[in-house]
Amino acid sequence: MKAKAFCPGHITGFFQICQDEDVIACGSRGAGLSISLGVISEVELTDGSGKVDIWLNGLKAEAPVTEHAVRHLLKDRPFDVKVRNELQLPVAQGFGTSAAGSLSAAWALAHLLDLPQSEAYVAAHVAELANRTGMGDVSGIMRGGIEVRCRPGLPPRGEVERLNGQIELVLAVVGPSIPTADKLGNAEVQERINIAGRDRVDALMEQPTLETFFRLSNEFMEESGLATPEVRRAVWEAKKWGWASQSMIGNSVFATGPDMELLREALSAYGETFRCSLDYNGPRLI
Repeated sequence: MKAKAFCPGHITGFFQICQDEDVIACGSRGAGLSISLGVISEVELTDGSGKVDIWLNGLKAEAPVTEHAVRHLLKDRPFDVKVRNELQLPVAQGFGTSAAGSLSAAWALAHLLDLPQSEAYVAAHVAELANRTGMGDVSGIMRGGIEVRCRPGLPPRGEVERLNGQIELVLAVVGPSIPTADKLGNAEVQERINIAGRDRVDALMEQPTLETFFRLSNEFMEESGLATPEVRRAVWEAKKWGWASQSMIGNSVFATGPDMELLREALSAYGETFRCSLDYNGPRLI
């Protein structure tokens, strides 16, 4: 049996790490965007003994987040699983590819196993936290569009609001990848993140506009200490033509403005660029 699913990527502008003994209540408060580029997963289920093989863009690879999500759903069922993930964006650059890859694979597998979609969200959320690759991407993707994660955790334990708006985006990768686990596993970095992020959700909900979101994201970028010199230069350039900030946590920038081609041309001087829009539909079979 085979099934194929797509899951949008996700960009976080700012966040606060929120730990909890209950993994479903664990996650982050923050705000971000679900985007039209993400991951396509083809999942094949055959009789077997629980073997899981994963390919990324045609190459067999270790993908611990996707494997964790798959095994969470598979449990002790007598099947082998093959997952072929096609990534539309670079990994470890703040585009939520680990969440999108695990969730798209879980979505397709849940369909094959006749499990509710809610279990796919749980599997991906648990996998992200276990591997320290993200704290709120799955919750954000679950809501779609421009989201504010007001209460940490996976809904309904978590609370995620949505802001109005439909925008086009330019993404730019301006430096080497930054493994999220390296940052989230560092106590000093965690403290800086939480100091920078703790009041910004409330500030956005008081003035819930796209301009406020970008302003708060810029403030978080500077106060958290996560921005590299390359990111700062690219954001500075992009802000001549619109709004921009750092994709958390990556050496990458997301930006929007009235002239998207001009913005893309400006950012192309700093690295590889991508055009995308917001995604409101979440993971789906294709």
